[in-house]
Amino acid sequence: MPANLPPVYHEIERKLRFAQSPEEKILIINEMIAIMPKHKGTDKLLADLRRKISQLKKEIGKKPHAQRADLYTVMKEGAGQVVLIGSPNSGKSTILATLTNAKPLIGNFPFTTGKPEVGMMEFENVQIQLVDTPPLAEEHNPPWLLALARASNALLITIPCTQDPIKELRLMLRLLENGNVFVTGKDYKFEAKELMQKYGIVILTKDCSHDAVSLIEREFPRRFELFIIDLNGENRELRRKIFEYIDVIRVYTKPPGKEADFSEPVILKKGSTVIDAAYTLHKDFAEKLKYARLWRDKINGMMTKRDLVLQDGDIIEFHIIK
Repeated sequence: MPANLPPVYHEIERKLRFAQSPEEKILIINEMIAIMPKHKGTDKLLADLRRKISQLKKEIGKKPHAQRADLYTVMKEGAGQVVLIGSPNSGKSTILATLTNAKPLIGNFPFTTGKPEVGMMEFENVQIQLVDTPPLAEEHNPPWLLALARASNALLITIPCTQDPIKELRLMLRLLENGNVFVTGKDYKFEAKELMQKYGIVILTKDCSHDAVSLIEREFPRRFELFIIDLNGENRELRRKIFEYIDVIRVYTKPPGKEADFSEPVILKKGSTVIDAAYTLHKDFAEKLKYARLWRDKINGMMTKRDLVLQDGDIIEFHIIK
Protein backbone atom coordinates (compact mmCIF):
# COMPACT_ATOMS: atom_id res chain seq x y z
CA MET A 1 0.00 0.00 0.00
CA PRO A 2 1.56 3.36 -1.06
CA ALA A 3 2.33 5.95 1.60
CA ASN A 4 0.74 8.85 -0.35
CA LEU A 5 2.65 11.43 1.67
CA PRO A 6 1.49 15.05 1.16
CA PRO A 7 4.00 17.54 -0.34
CA VAL A 8 4.29 19.41 2.96
CA TYR A 9 5.76 16.23 4.50
CA HIS A 10 8.65 16.25 2.02
CA GLU A 11 9.18 19.97 2.65
CA ILE A 12 9.57 19.28 6.38
CA GLU A 13 11.75 16.22 5.73
CA ARG A 14 14.17 18.34 3.70
CA LYS A 15 14.93 20.40 6.83
CA LEU A 16 16.65 17.36 8.37
CA ARG A 17 19.60 17.83 6.00
CA PHE A 18 20.42 21.18 7.59
CA ALA A 19 19.59 20.52 11.26
CA GLN A 20 22.63 20.87 13.53
CA SER A 21 21.59 19.29 16.83
CA PRO A 22 19.78 16.12 17.94
CA GLU A 23 17.19 18.29 19.72
CA GLU A 24 16.35 20.09 16.48
CA LYS A 25 16.19 16.83 14.54
CA ILE A 26 13.70 15.39 17.07
CA LEU A 27 11.46 18.44 16.63
CA ILE A 28 11.52 18.06 12.85
CA ILE A 29 10.80 14.31 12.96
CA ASN A 30 7.88 14.88 15.34
CA GLU A 31 6.54 17.43 12.86
CA MET A 32 6.84 14.82 10.08
CA ILE A 33 4.98 12.27 12.18
CA ALA A 34 2.21 14.77 12.92
CA ILE A 35 1.65 15.57 9.23
CA MET A 36 1.81 12.06 7.75
CA PRO A 37 -1.40 10.12 7.06
CA LYS A 38 -1.82 7.11 9.35
CA HIS A 39 -2.58 3.88 7.46
CA LYS A 40 -0.92 0.57 6.58
CA GLY A 41 1.17 2.23 3.87
CA THR A 42 2.96 4.43 6.43
CA ASP A 43 3.36 1.86 9.24
CA LYS A 44 7.01 1.03 8.38
CA LEU A 45 7.93 4.68 7.87
CA LEU A 46 6.34 5.61 11.20
CA ALA A 47 8.31 2.87 12.98
CA ASP A 48 11.55 4.06 11.33
CA LEU A 49 10.93 7.66 12.43
CA ARG A 50 10.20 6.62 16.00
CA ARG A 51 13.40 4.54 15.99
CA LYS A 52 15.35 7.62 14.86
CA ILE A 53 13.88 9.64 17.71
CA SER A 54 14.93 6.94 20.17
CA GLN A 55 18.49 6.99 18.79
CA LEU A 56 18.66 10.78 18.97
CA LYS A 57 17.47 10.78 22.58
CA LYS A 58 20.25 8.33 23.44
CA GLU A 59 22.71 10.66 21.72
CA ILE A 60 21.46 13.58 23.85
CA GLY A 61 21.73 11.44 27.00
CA LYS A 62 25.43 10.82 26.33
CA LYS A 63 26.25 14.54 26.35
CA PRO A 64 27.57 16.13 29.54
CA HIS A 65 24.73 18.11 31.08
CA ALA A 66 26.58 21.41 30.73
CA GLN A 67 26.95 20.89 26.99
CA ARG A 68 23.30 20.21 26.23
CA ALA A 69 21.77 22.93 24.11
CA ASP A 70 18.66 24.79 25.17
CA LEU A 71 16.19 24.91 22.29
CA TYR A 72 13.57 27.62 22.26
CA THR A 73 10.78 26.80 19.84
CA VAL A 74 7.86 28.92 18.68
CA MET A 75 4.68 27.15 17.60
CA LYS A 76 3.75 28.40 14.13
CA GLU A 77 0.46 30.28 13.88
CA GLY A 78 -1.31 32.09 11.08
CA ALA A 79 -0.39 31.97 7.40
CA GLY A 80 3.33 31.73 8.05
CA GLN A 81 6.19 32.47 10.43
CA VAL A 82 8.72 35.24 9.79
CA VAL A 83 11.74 35.56 12.09
CA LEU A 84 13.56 38.84 12.72
CA ILE A 85 17.35 38.59 12.78
CA GLY A 86 19.75 41.36 13.68
CA SER A 87 22.65 42.56 15.80
CA PRO A 88 22.23 44.22 19.23
CA ASN A 89 20.09 47.41 19.09
CA SER A 90 19.36 46.97 15.38
CA GLY A 91 15.64 47.80 15.78
CA LYS A 92 14.05 44.34 15.71
CA SER A 93 11.73 44.99 18.66
CA THR A 94 10.68 48.35 17.21
CA ILE A 95 9.74 46.65 13.94
CA LEU A 96 7.74 44.01 15.82
CA ALA A 97 5.85 46.74 17.69
CA THR A 98 5.28 48.73 14.46
CA LEU A 99 3.90 45.84 12.38
CA THR A 100 2.02 43.81 15.01
CA ASN A 101 -0.04 44.03 18.19
CA ALA A 102 2.94 43.00 20.33
CA LYS A 103 4.42 45.28 22.98
CA PRO A 104 8.02 44.09 23.40
CA LEU A 105 10.47 45.72 25.78
CA ILE A 106 12.41 48.29 23.74
CA GLY A 107 15.66 49.65 25.19
CA ASN A 108 18.81 51.45 24.19
CA PHE A 109 21.00 48.78 25.72
CA PRO A 110 22.17 45.51 24.11
CA PHE A 111 20.28 42.22 24.56
CA THR A 112 17.00 43.82 25.64
CA THR A 113 15.29 40.81 24.03
CA GLY A 114 16.30 37.68 25.97
CA LYS A 115 13.95 35.14 24.40
CA PRO A 116 11.62 35.01 21.38
CA GLU A 117 8.78 37.59 21.35
CA VAL A 118 5.78 36.96 19.10
CA GLY A 119 3.25 39.23 17.38
CA MET A 120 0.67 38.76 14.62
CA MET A 121 0.85 41.02 11.56
CA GLU A 122 -2.35 41.66 9.59
CA PHE A 123 -2.31 41.49 5.81
CA GLU A 124 -5.74 41.66 4.17
CA ASN A 125 -7.62 38.58 5.45
CA VAL A 126 -4.66 36.68 6.92
CA GLN A 127 -2.45 36.91 10.00
CA ILE A 128 1.31 36.36 9.71
CA GLN A 129 3.40 35.53 12.75
CA LEU A 130 6.47 37.70 13.35
CA VAL A 131 9.06 36.47 15.86
CA ASP A 132 11.56 38.85 17.44
CA THR A 133 14.73 37.10 18.61
CA PRO A 134 17.71 37.93 20.83
CA PRO A 135 20.57 39.62 18.96
CA LEU A 136 22.76 37.56 16.67
CA ALA A 137 26.43 38.40 17.18
CA GLU A 138 29.93 36.90 17.12
CA GLU A 139 29.70 36.29 20.87
CA HIS A 140 26.02 35.23 20.82
CA ASN A 141 24.83 32.80 18.14
CA PRO A 142 23.12 29.98 20.07
CA PRO A 143 22.09 26.87 18.11
CA TRP A 144 18.41 27.34 18.98
CA LEU A 145 18.33 30.81 17.37
CA LEU A 146 19.77 29.48 14.12
CA ALA A 147 17.37 26.52 14.31
CA LEU A 148 14.49 29.00 14.59
CA ALA A 149 15.75 30.78 11.48
CA ARG A 150 15.91 27.47 9.58
CA ALA A 151 12.37 26.52 10.64
CA SER A 152 10.81 29.84 9.58
CA ASN A 153 9.01 30.61 6.33
CA ALA A 154 11.13 33.74 5.79
CA LEU A 155 13.49 36.16 7.53
CA LEU A 156 13.59 39.90 8.14
CA ILE A 157 17.19 41.05 8.58
CA THR A 158 17.48 44.39 10.40
CA ILE A 159 20.48 46.53 9.55
CA PRO A 160 21.05 49.77 11.54
CA CYS A 161 22.56 52.69 9.65
CA THR A 162 24.23 53.97 12.81
CA GLN A 163 26.83 51.29 12.00
CA ASP A 164 28.47 50.46 8.69
CA PRO A 165 25.47 48.82 6.92
CA ILE A 166 27.64 46.79 4.54
CA LYS A 167 29.76 45.43 7.40
CA GLU A 168 26.66 44.69 9.48
CA LEU A 169 24.92 42.83 6.66
CA ARG A 170 28.04 40.81 5.87
CA LEU A 171 28.28 39.77 9.53
CA MET A 172 24.63 38.66 9.69
CA LEU A 173 24.98 36.67 6.47
CA ARG A 174 28.16 34.96 7.67
CA LEU A 175 26.64 33.99 11.02
CA LEU A 176 23.54 32.62 9.28
CA GLU A 177 25.69 30.66 6.82
CA ASN A 178 27.47 29.12 9.82
CA GLY A 179 23.99 27.89 10.71
CA ASN A 180 23.49 26.40 7.20
CA VAL A 181 21.24 29.28 6.06
CA PHE A 182 21.79 31.23 2.83
CA VAL A 183 19.52 34.29 2.64
CA THR A 184 18.33 35.71 -0.67
CA GLY A 185 15.48 37.60 -2.25
CA LYS A 186 12.90 35.58 -4.15
CA ASP A 187 14.34 36.24 -7.60
CA TYR A 188 17.97 35.51 -6.80
CA LYS A 189 19.64 32.53 -8.47
CA PHE A 190 20.78 30.12 -5.75
CA GLU A 191 23.43 27.44 -6.28
CA ALA A 192 24.88 26.64 -2.82
CA LYS A 193 23.11 23.31 -2.39
CA GLU A 194 24.97 22.53 0.84
CA LEU A 195 23.08 25.41 2.47
CA MET A 196 19.37 25.93 3.03
CA GLN A 197 18.06 28.79 0.93
CA LYS A 198 15.84 31.06 2.99
CA TYR A 199 13.95 34.00 1.54
CA GLY A 200 14.77 37.21 3.39
CA ILE A 201 14.03 40.93 3.25
CA VAL A 202 16.57 43.47 4.48
CA ILE A 203 15.07 46.30 6.57
CA LEU A 204 17.22 49.36 7.16
CA THR A 205 16.71 51.07 10.53
CA LYS A 206 18.02 53.94 12.65
CA ASP A 207 17.50 56.94 10.29
CA CYS A 208 18.68 55.28 7.12
CA SER A 209 18.78 57.26 3.91
CA HIS A 210 18.33 56.06 0.35
CA ASP A 211 22.11 56.38 -0.02
CA ALA A 212 22.43 53.31 2.23
CA VAL A 213 19.99 51.45 -0.01
CA SER A 214 22.15 52.27 -3.04
CA LEU A 215 25.31 51.12 -1.26
CA ILE A 216 23.83 47.71 -0.40
CA GLU A 217 22.36 47.29 -3.88
CA ARG A 218 25.80 47.87 -5.40
CA GLU A 219 27.50 45.52 -2.92
CA PHE A 220 24.88 42.74 -3.31
CA PRO A 221 23.46 43.23 -6.83
CA ARG A 222 19.93 41.80 -7.24
CA ARG A 223 20.31 39.62 -4.13
CA PHE A 224 17.95 41.44 -1.74
CA GLU A 225 14.86 43.61 -1.64
CA LEU A 226 15.43 46.52 0.73
CA PHE A 227 12.97 48.54 2.83
CA ILE A 228 13.22 51.56 5.10
CA ILE A 229 10.44 51.09 7.66
CA ASP A 230 8.04 53.94 8.45
CA LEU A 231 7.60 53.81 12.23
CA ASN A 232 4.46 55.97 12.03
CA GLY A 233 2.89 54.51 8.90
CA GLU A 234 0.99 51.38 7.87
CA ASN A 235 3.89 50.02 5.77
CA ARG A 236 1.44 48.45 3.33
CA GLU A 237 4.04 47.61 0.70
CA LEU A 238 6.28 45.94 3.29
CA ARG A 239 3.32 43.90 4.60
CA ARG A 240 2.49 42.82 1.06
CA LYS A 241 6.10 41.88 0.41
CA ILE A 242 6.27 39.82 3.63
CA PHE A 243 3.16 37.93 2.48
CA GLU A 244 4.83 37.23 -0.87
CA TYR A 245 7.96 35.98 0.89
CA ILE A 246 6.23 33.35 3.02
CA ASP A 247 5.43 31.70 -0.35
CA VAL A 248 1.81 30.72 0.28
CA ILE A 249 -1.51 31.16 -1.48
CA ARG A 250 -5.06 31.64 -0.21
CA VAL A 251 -7.72 29.29 -1.53
CA TYR A 252 -11.42 29.51 -0.70
CA THR A 253 -13.89 26.67 -0.51
CA LYS A 254 -17.62 26.58 -1.21
CA PRO A 255 -20.20 23.88 -0.53
CA PRO A 256 -22.21 22.80 -3.61
CA GLY A 257 -25.03 25.24 -4.28
CA LYS A 258 -23.77 27.83 -1.75
CA GLU A 259 -21.53 30.88 -1.73
CA ALA A 260 -17.82 30.74 -1.00
CA ASP A 261 -16.55 31.63 2.46
CA PHE A 262 -13.98 34.42 2.09
CA SER A 263 -13.47 35.00 5.81
CA GLU A 264 -11.12 32.07 6.45
CA PRO A 265 -8.96 31.10 3.46
CA VAL A 266 -7.22 27.76 3.25
CA ILE A 267 -3.48 28.51 3.38
CA LEU A 268 -1.37 26.39 1.02
CA LYS A 269 2.25 26.43 -0.07
CA LYS A 270 2.70 28.00 -3.50
CA GLY A 271 2.66 25.26 -6.13
CA SER A 272 0.02 23.21 -4.31
CA THR A 273 -2.61 21.34 -6.30
CA VAL A 274 -6.30 20.54 -5.95
CA ILE A 275 -5.51 17.25 -4.20
CA ASP A 276 -3.12 19.06 -1.82
CA ALA A 277 -5.97 21.39 -0.86
CA ALA A 278 -8.20 18.40 -0.25
CA TYR A 279 -5.60 16.79 2.05
CA THR A 280 -5.23 20.06 3.96
CA LEU A 281 -8.97 20.16 4.67
CA HIS A 282 -9.30 16.50 5.64
CA LYS A 283 -7.80 13.25 4.43
CA ASP A 284 -11.32 11.98 3.65
CA PHE A 285 -11.73 14.81 1.14
CA ALA A 286 -8.63 13.56 -0.67
CA GLU A 287 -9.29 9.82 -0.40
CA LYS A 288 -12.97 10.10 -1.37
CA LEU A 289 -12.67 12.93 -3.88
CA LYS A 290 -14.97 12.35 -6.87
CA TYR A 291 -14.26 15.63 -8.66
CA ALA A 292 -13.76 19.33 -7.99
CA ARG A 293 -14.95 22.56 -9.59
CA LEU A 294 -12.88 25.72 -9.93
CA TRP A 295 -13.73 29.43 -9.96
CA ARG A 296 -10.93 31.74 -11.19
CA ASP A 297 -11.20 34.96 -13.21
CA LYS A 298 -13.47 33.98 -16.14
CA ILE A 299 -13.60 30.31 -15.13
CA ASN A 300 -16.91 29.65 -13.41
CA GLY A 301 -17.38 26.20 -11.94
CA MET A 302 -15.28 24.26 -14.46
CA MET A 303 -14.52 20.65 -13.51
CA THR A 304 -10.80 20.40 -12.90
CA LYS A 305 -8.05 17.80 -12.58
CA ARG A 306 -6.58 16.75 -9.25
CA ASP A 307 -3.10 17.88 -10.25
CA LEU A 308 -4.11 21.40 -11.30
CA VAL A 309 -1.77 23.94 -9.66
CA LEU A 310 -3.81 26.45 -7.67
CA GLN A 311 -3.41 30.23 -7.60
CA ASP A 312 -3.96 32.81 -4.88
CA GLY A 313 -7.68 33.63 -4.73
CA ASP A 314 -8.97 30.41 -6.35
CA ILE A 315 -12.34 29.05 -5.24
CA ILE A 316 -12.74 25.27 -5.07
CA GLU A 317 -15.87 23.16 -4.69
CA PHE A 318 -15.18 19.56 -3.64
CA HIS A 319 -17.51 16.69 -4.48
CA ILE A 320 -16.77 13.50 -2.57
CA ILE A 321 -18.00 9.93 -2.85
CA LYS A 322 -20.56 9.23 -0.14
